[in-house]
Amino acid sequence: MLFKFLSTAETSLHKSKSFWSTFKNAYLKGKNLKKFWLNLDKKNLSPELIEITELFINSNSYNLISKFWRHCLINHYNHIANVDKNIDPLHAILKSDYSGFTFLDEYSVNEALKIDYQKIKFEIDIFKKHKDLSNLQSLQYNIVLLMLYENIKNKKIFKYYNDIKLDIYIDYNPCLNIDNKILTQQMLISLLEYEKIFSLIDESNTEPKILELGGGYGRTANMILSLKPKAKYVIADLAPTIYFSKKLLSNSFKDRKIKSGFKIDSSKEMMKAFNENDILFIFPHQLNLFDKKTFDISLSIGNLCEMEKKQIKHYMKIYEEISHSLYFKVWEISGLPYSFNQYYSVHNSKDYKIKDNWKEHFKDRCFMPSNQFELGYKF
Repeated sequence: MLFKFLSTAETSLHKSKSFWSTFKNAYLKGKNLKKFWLNLDKKNLSPELIEITELFINSNSYNLISKFWRHCLINHYNHIANVDKNIDPLHAILKSDYSGFTFLDEYSVNEALKIDYQKIKFEIDIFKKHKDLSNLQSLQYNIVLLMLYENIKNKKIFKYYNDIKLDIYIDYNPCLNIDNKILTQQMLISLLEYEKIFSLIDESNTEPKILELGGGYGRTANMILSLKPKAKYVIADLAPTIYFSKKLLSNSFKDRKIKSGFKIDSSKEMMKAFNENDILFIFPHQLNLFDKKTFDISLSIGNLCEMEKKQIKHYMKIYEEISHSLYFKVWEISGLPYSFNQYYSVHNSKDYKIKDNWKEHFKDRCFMPSNQFELGYKF
């Protein structure tokens, strides 16, 4: 078989660290984000990004950042500040981030070997080389993408493909043309997430009210807003990522009412902004300004496992107060970098502060990557 070599492919695993290096990362490598920002050469930063960052750093959201994310934000700003003016700074960030899966673990290898490659039209160019990926990484990325497509192409959810606004995916993720459809990993993963999210709330609900904490560059929001044009959507995130999600979603959904609510400081003003707009961007500390049970669902994709324990408790309490349900996605087992002795397991409800009276609707292993889980609860 052409891909027989996959059975011996190496996996991407983090090297174990010594006790001392863990201790050192936790206590000796604390990053002072405010000091970094003060000294940063901002000539390549847009005035809007500078304004949003100043508001963020001087807000209560600054105190909700884990050590890990302080480190990430410093890296992000370094990429933005040092990128060539002719290059989209988001490309520089995503290049260093997890913008696509290029590893093959035992599960993914076994799934790849199940595919009947004789039935696949090889004009999809499985060997296509992608920018910023090596030949091997490109091949692995393409195989993972093909696996995702084979998994989803016969699902009912895939009939929505033609309604998806594709720009945000194909501009920032490697893509392939399969069966005359332009596809990326992040697009298909977002579509699978959409399926799970709307199994928690009625899929026939044409005007869902959705909160997403940590929207990244807006991939999940883009999917939901494409398929639910009348949805009300709130993204609560940190700078600079909220600057990019606002910019991209504003370009994709020019027919929607969009507002930056970073200066809102009262519940009355927050609910007014929410009711009068389709998409609202705020900082995380402002979440307590929403009325109880404002949202049909809260989304927390890939970020709870990147928080300190006290922050997880803080957000879970807020989700329960302002939402009817919760969808979140985390690694099966994860350790928090730069924070001493903080480890989380999806199999231990106490790690994510899940209450006994929450009704669990699913706790499922993701198709890809297989060491992620998605969980759904109703309050």
